[in-house]
Formats: sequence, C-alpha cells, structure tokens
Amino acid sequence: MRSASLGMRRGALVLAAGVLAALLGALGLAAVLDDAVYRALAAPRQPLSAPPAVVLGIDTREPWPWSNVRIAELVERLRNAGVRGVALDLPLQANPGDPAGDAQLARVLRDNRVVLGVTLAPQPGRPPRAQLPPIDFADAARLGHVLLPRDRDGRIRQHLPHQLGDDGVRWPSLPLALVKPGNGGGARDWNARDRWRINYAGDVATPHTLRASGFMAGHIDVSQLQGRWVLVGVTDPSQQVRVPGPHGSPALYPVEHEARALVAVLQGDTTRPLPLAAQALLALLLAGGALAAGLVRGGRDWRMPLALCAGLVAALALSAWLLTRQLWFAPGGVVAVLVIALLAWATHVLRREVRARRRLPGLASPARLATALDAVRTAGTPHVVLRVDTTGPDAGHDRGDTCLLAGLLRERARRPGDLAVHLGAGRFAMLLPGTPPAAANRLLEEIREQAVARGIPPPGARMHACEGDACTCAGALDATTDDIAQPSP
Repeated sequence: MRSASLGMRRGALVLAAGVLAALLGALGLAAVLDDAVYRALAAPRQPLSAPPAVVLGIDTREPWPWSNVRIAELVERLRNAGVRGVALDLPLQANPGDPAGDAQLARVLRDNRVVLGVTLAPQPGRPPRAQLPPIDFADAARLGHVLLPRDRDGRIRQHLPHQLGDDGVRWPSLPLALVKPGNGGGARDWNARDRWRINYAGDVATPHTLRASGFMAGHIDVSQLQGRWVLVGVTDPSQQVRVPGPHGSPALYPVEHEARALVAVLQGDTTRPLPLAAQALLALLLAGGALAAGLVRGGRDWRMPLALCAGLVAALALSAWLLTRQLWFAPGGVVAVLVIALLAWATHVLRREVRARRRLPGLASPARLATALDAVRTAGTPHVVLRVDTTGPDAGHDRGDTCLLAGLLRERARRPGDLAVHLGAGRFAMLLPGTPPAAANRLLEEIREQAVARGIPPPGARMHACEGDACTCAGALDATTDDIAQPSP
C-alpha cells in the first residue's frame, strides 16, 4: 500500500511538471528563455554580405503628412537611383484641391516595382477589414497588408505572410508583395498560410534607417540605395509608436519591423512555429519524462541531476534540429521547469548534508559514538553511557542553552577514552569507558548542578551502565530520558 501511494505521488509530480512546462510555453510565460534560445540557435539559411533593404523614415525633420506631389517625387528619385523596389507604408489620401498632384502620384505608382501598404483593421469575432488607399492609387500599384501580429506580451516576433480579410481577399504582406515573382525577388513559398518567426539578431544584413528628407535634399549617396529594396514609412515618435520585438532586441517602428521581415524572406529564413498542440505535447513529454527518469530510485542519487540535465539537452537539441527544417519548438517552458527542478534537488541535497554534518564544535557525531560502542563491547570493557537532554518550553530549539550544555559535557570528557556526543535537537550523550556507575552518577549530578548555576533549565539526565560484551546501550540511546534504565547498585 505504501509503495502504491508513493508511486501515485511520483506520477502526479511528473504529470504536474509536464503540464506546467506546456502551460508556460502556451501562455508565453517563458518568452524570455524562448527568445534567448532562438537568438542563439537561429542562423540565416542564406547569409547576406550587405543589407538588402533600407528604410527611409519620414521623421520630425520633415514631418508627415507629405503632399502627393512630394511623394511622387520621392518615388521617382528612388527609381532613378536604381533601387530594386519601393514599398510605401504610408496612409495615402487623395487631395481634392490638387487633382494634378493625385494624377502624378497615380502615374508613378503604375511602376511594377512599387507596392502600397493596406491597413487591416481588427474586428471582434471576424476577419480584419481592409482599409484601401484611394481607388486611383490602389488600381495603379500592387498592394500588401501591413498587419503586425503581437504576442501576449505585446511584442512582435512573427510575420503574417498572408491574411484573409472580411471581404474574402487573401492579402499578401507588404514584404511578400514587394519581392513577388516577376520582380526579381527571392521568396520561395507564395501560398504560405502559417506565421513566420522572424530572426531579430543583429548582423550585417540588418536594414539601416535613413531620413527621407535627407535623401530628398541630396544628403544621402545613391550608392546606399542602389540595388536595394526600399521601404518608406513614418518614423516620427509623435505620430508613430515604436513596438518592441523579441527580448534583447530594440523597439522598432512598424516599417522597420516590415523591413526585418523582408530580409527574412530574402534570406529564406521563414521559420514556422509548430502548432500549439504539438508544442504542448513535446513540452509535456520532455519535462515529465526527464523528471520520471530521475525519480526511478526516489531522486536521491545522481540519477536525478543527470536526468534533468539530459532533459535540458534534449529540449535544446530538438529545437536546433527543427530549426534546420524551418520549424520552431519553443523550449522555454521545459527549460524553466527542469532548471527549477534541478535547483530544488540541489537545495534538498544541500539541506540534507547540512543536517547530517551539523554538530556543535568539539562534540562527536552519532556515527562516531556507534563505532566507539562497538569497540568497547568487542574489548569487553565495562562502560557507562550518560544521556543529557535540554528541557523547558524551547527544548532542542534554544541555541544558547544547547551551546552551554555542550560546553559542560566537553569539559567533563577529559580522559582519552571519554566521548561527548551531540545526538541532535538538544540531546547529548557521554561514553565513559572503565568508569564505575557510582562515579558516573556523581559526574551526572555535577553536570546538572553546573547547568542550573549557568542559568540553564535543569537538563533531563539518565545513566546506563554495561559490564562489557552484554551491551544494551544502543537501545538506551534510542529511548527517551525517562525510559533509560537506572544504574545497577
């Protein structure tokens, strides 16, 4: 019955660890660990030698809104600079007072290398609603949505390559539309339905942000733009809020997040997270399996830390292997649970060692007393064992009384064979080989008197005498002071 109950408790502990790891991953509570692991393991599949994309930000130097004529001039200058494509993440509006300017911008947008951003407004319980640019602009250019999905913690880690609107249109993202086949792009899968995890680790391919006003004023060398993809957006903090990316990366403007996604597409680094059900099942198996392996012998030997460390390695190795196949398993929940279990095991072992080794200075341990009793019993030497226990309401817990009583016993163990022992919890013993019971009894009374003189509550004291080989001291030590036999007359 006891073994069955113990097995049930261990099974419940294993299940709880697995469920906790799955919940931490599903709820994003281990996102910090997930971001750190992804940053360490992820590497571009096609490393680039230079930034393939550049952001032109409309900031406080020449704040938004710009006139449509100004925007048309910007697009024309970019085309003349030899850029590969232009994406406008701008809220364009028609100007009834300047139809010529609207017409000029519409003509420029007919270039196959220009893409306009489409805002998708979320709707409760329904697909988002597309907010299209003016019809003349929408008909002239390709369109791509600029919806940035946020995780539970408000950070952007993923990219939506496609999003279905409430009008039934399946909108490609702005970066995906920009590098669409037929325009020299390098994207692979134009029908992807899953989200992509974006790598925000800084490298030489990280897009730079330049001032659009500086480019228009001729302060930027066209060589910084030639042959690159250009995304134009608002980078004015008074009009646009920076949104944080994964932990360890800086907060970026929306157009800068789009640029990171564009680089990921060009590098072929479009990692898809596993479905939530698969992630939860893997977390349950990894965390629960490691703990179950460690509890084979009760978790009290080297098997527990070895199993927990093996579980950590397995979780990280699985994530690394899946990344090579453009899949992502978030191991943060498993790592957190196994590290907590490892710390709990180490704390338990440390406390057990401290309890086992904690004894007052100058006093022997119970193990040494057992060895000494075996020696005197084997030699047939008569001996006496004294039991002295602290008393009072705080017996065994008053450190001051315990230390004073230990000092008295230490002073009285004067002969080479005498042994003063701390049994724990305010309990002491003295082994006095070759001491007559009458002398031992006088010694016991002196100890009690000196204890009272030093302000210690009168200790419980008993004596047990043995003739030699017929030794019953072990039973006397296990008994309470009231049960220890009195010395023979």
